[in-house]
Amino acid sequence: MITTIVKKECSLYFRNLNNMFLPLIFFFLIISIFPLVLGPEKILFDKIIPGVIWITSILTTLLTSNNFFKDDYNNGIIETYMTSESSVELILFLKIILCWIFTCFPIVIFIPLVSLLFDIPFQISLVILLTLIIGTPVLISIGIFGSALTLGLAKNNTLLPVIILPFYIPVLIFSASAIEAVSVGLPYGMQIYILLAFLFLVLPIMPYLLKYTLGISINN
Repeated sequence: MITTIVKKECSLYFRNLNNMFLPLIFFFLIISIFPLVLGPEKILFDKIIPGVIWITSILTTLLTSNNFFKDDYNNGIIETYMTSESSVELILFLKIILCWIFTCFPIVIFIPLVSLLFDIPFQISLVILLTLIIGTPVLISIGIFGSALTLGLAKNNTLLPVIILPFYIPVLIFSASAIEAVSVGLPYGMQIYILLAFLFLVLPIMPYLLKYTLGISINN
């Protein structure tokens, strides 16, 4: 059952390449707008580009997690998951991981290219990459939970950002703090440890929260 689900999810992503390339295109589109807006103000741009990358990543995860369970809900696949002999929590965990691999991981891969394009120092680029690797799985997990929470609601596209954006703020704060610390030559280990704590807290409990939330959505 688990192998079948993994193959099915992978085939869906490869069959619909928009799910893979749209977040990446959206990411580069937003990133490329800021130099045009700021013009020749390179000093200002150098200061805000790490924050721009992170805010754009947040918007990308919102785009990715929106209506995450919609097709499975309409096709009755969620009921199949809930009644299968396999662990529902493991199935949901795999869906989170695969979603991150096919939507956020390509962005992480292209961060070195973004750093070269915008002349970001190596040390700052390394911390941006590290915070994205740790933080984006947390964002994806929270976004998918928000999608499950608003499943079946007529205006879930409007409610989803309102519900989950406050939970994104701690990840954004500590990521920005780590980037700011390395830019001024201060230690940033504490911020990374806090982000890791978020990751190790959210990922293990999220499948259980999703199972409970999806159960409520199906029963209603």
